This record gives sequence, C-alpha cells and structure tokens, in this order.
Amino acid sequence: MTTYGYVLPQAGSLLRLATGLSNKAKHRLRIIDWHRANGENQSLTCRRYGLGREALREWLKRFKEHGIKGLEDRSHRPNKVRERQIPLSVQDEIVKIRKANPYYSKYKISVLLSSKVSPSSIGRILKDKGLINHKVSAKRSKAAKDPKHRFPRDIVINCPGKLVQIDTKHLPTYHGRLYQFTAVDVLTKLRVLWVSSKISSEAAAKFLKICAKEFPFNIEGIQTDNGSEFHKHFDRLCQKLRLPHFYTEPRSPKQNSYVERSHLTDELEFYQQGNMRITVELLLPLVKAWQDKYNHQRPHQSLNYLTPMKYFQKFERQGISTKEYIPLQT
Repeated sequence: MTTYGYVLPQAGSLLRLATGLSNKAKHRLRIIDWHRANGENQSLTCRRYGLGREALREWLKRFKEHGIKGLEDRSHRPNKVRERQIPLSVQDEIVKIRKANPYYSKYKISVLLSSKVSPSSIGRILKDKGLINHKVSAKRSKAAKDPKHRFPRDIVINCPGKLVQIDTKHLPTYHGRLYQFTAVDVLTKLRVLWVSSKISSEAAAKFLKICAKEFPFNIEGIQTDNGSEFHKHFDRLCQKLRLPHFYTEPRSPKQNSYVERSHLTDELEFYQQGNMRITVELLLPLVKAWQDKYNHQRPHQSLNYLTPMKYFQKFERQGISTKEYIPLQT
C-alpha cells in the first residue's frame, strides 16, 4: 500500500500522526492516497471505492484545509437546539422536593406540583441535575423491558403437575451450610427433595431435571420466589422445556405457601428428630428416605388423611370433584 509511503508529501510523519485517528478517518486517508497515486482521477477512485463524487470532493477539500484531522467525522448536533421552557424557579422547586425526598419518583413530584410540569420533563431535569441513581434506574429499566411472569392469581389447580412450587431450605452445620431443594405439587402434595452444598442456578437447574424424572406426572408450570438460584441456568432450562416459570411478588412467601409449609414439616418431623448430617453424602440418603415416607406413608390432613401418592392414584382412577380444585390464594 502506498499510503504514507511516497505519494503524499511528509508521508512518514503522517503515519505517526495517524495513530490517533479513528478507523473512518484512516480509511478516508487511504482513499485520498490512492486518488493521488492514480492521476487524481475522481471517476476511477469513486468506482473503486463505491463513493459518490460529492463525498470525495468534500474529503479532498477538508484534507486540504485542515489536514488529516479534517477527515474525522464532524458533530451531527443540530445548529439550533430546542431550549427548555420550564422557568428556573420551577426547576429549583423540583430539585428541592427531590433532595428532601430522595425516593420520590417523577410522578409523585408532578402531583406535588399540581401537574404544572409533566413527569417526563421532571425526569429530564433530575437527570441534568445529577439527582438520579443510575444503578437503580438501570435495574428498573431492565425489569420494565423484560418483566417477570408473576404469581398466577387466576389459575385453578385441577390436575397433578398444573403447578409445582420450588424453594430452598438453608441447613446450618458446623462446617458451613447445606441446602435442601424442595418441589411440591400443589394438588397432590407429592414432593421431590434433594440436597446440595451450593445454592446456585446450576444446582437449581439440576434439581429441576431430577423433578422431571421423579414426579409421576408431567410438570406444566413452575413457581419460585425471586432468589438468584432461580434465574440464569434454571430459567433457561424452564424455557428449553417450555415450562411457564412464575415468580412470587417480592417479600411474599405466602404466595409460595405450599412449599413453605412443607419446610415446617421437615423441620419438626425430620431435622428435629436427629436426622441432620454435616455432609451431602451423609444427609442425602436420609432425605430421600424421608421423601419416600412423606409421599407413601404419612397421612396428609388436607387430603382427607390420604397419603399424597394415594391421592394421586385416586385422581388417576376416578378424577376429583370440582370442590377439590385449588384456586390459588394471594
């Protein structure tokens, strides 16, 4: 390539200066170099690089007047910019309200100003004055663009697997913590249990695969709280399996009441009976034995003292009456 070589005067110094140029400016400089090396034929240069003649003439003119820096992109800002029409006194009042009440949104401030200023204008003023927490703003923006599927208030549970609630139970030990993953079918109360030393989305995804294998029915929907273990790999697996994944509202454990209540049963009837162990290898066999007892031997009061498995078998044989359907409560 002849660029910076011998065609342009002072080409060696141009090479050193060009290190601060953008890629676009360097490309334009190569075009000008080729143009001069080939008899300054504009038609030939434009055909070679797919340019319009006016663009080439403009670059040649800017290079002649300003040197290589003239080949940089210029500002695209309009010559006339619309100026804000809100009086300074009102802007000062907005700033005063925000500083006195840092958690007031632009909508609340608009109400306090008797809607003299639109929420959008207030938001721009707060941004200009540096009164917006960008970390919180980005988090809210992300949540608005990709909203979570929330608690399905209109759903009626009328068959096994219609909704399975999943949660984790922390198990403190002398050597750190273990975590019990629990899945309970809302209708039959059948459960799947598992123990892990990690509370991660990868561990939760592994547990979901175990649930799909051990439940005697197809899972149609999953409900969890907003814990980090139920994002990323877990949520991706739900999407892969085409399982609707519903999240409870923040700080609303009562929306996951079936699995939360089962954890109380675990605490009273299993862990407080001397079954706690300090490693996964020791605890997991005991937990799986407890799962078997819970599903096949323990009478369940809400199932009219049938075991969860017998209730499931009853459903398989004859179905259930509409009065046994479960409308989810908030």
